[in-house]
Amino acid sequence: MKLSRILLALNLLITLGLCFALLNNKLTKPDFSNEIIKVRGLVVVGSSGVERVIIGSPLPDPTIHGYRISRGENASISGIMLYDSEGQERGGYVTDNSYGNVFLTLDSKTQQNALFIADPLGGGAMQIWGRNGNKISLAVGDEDIYMDFIKNNKALKIRTDEKE
Repeated sequence: MKLSRILLALNLLITLGLCFALLNNKLTKPDFSNEIIKVRGLVVVGSSGVERVIIGSPLPDPTIHGYRISRGENASISGIMLYDSEGQERGGYVTDNSYGNVFLTLDSKTQQNALFIADPLGGGAMQIWGRNGNKISLAVGDEDIYMDFIKNNKALKIRTDEKE
């Protein structure tokens, strides 16, 4: 009888100790400030619930006027995409998942307005579009450079390989 009272008292002490440790552990918030989070994607929504920023690998096809439009076959991209308050794609900083180009794009509601590309093997290009067929293109590679100027769909081309 004396042994069972000792065991009961010991059991109560251990149980109280475990309850105290569990309660104390729940009250202490974990510190994740030095942790790394690995995810396939992250979606930031505005106050109205519209997607404003998507970080992903791969990113979804673009939303244009409320509809998802395919980027095309083998046109999968990963990176950061920006959307306006209506959820329409307006630009991003991405890499393509097939060749490996890095792109920075800036878009209006109706078209792409600026494109900057860096090739994984070297070289780069820049294109800027206006309205009514105006466009400037600059590119550089290992072999050549070129500039194209187009105003109202009429080309003025300057190339380093042209004969004088």
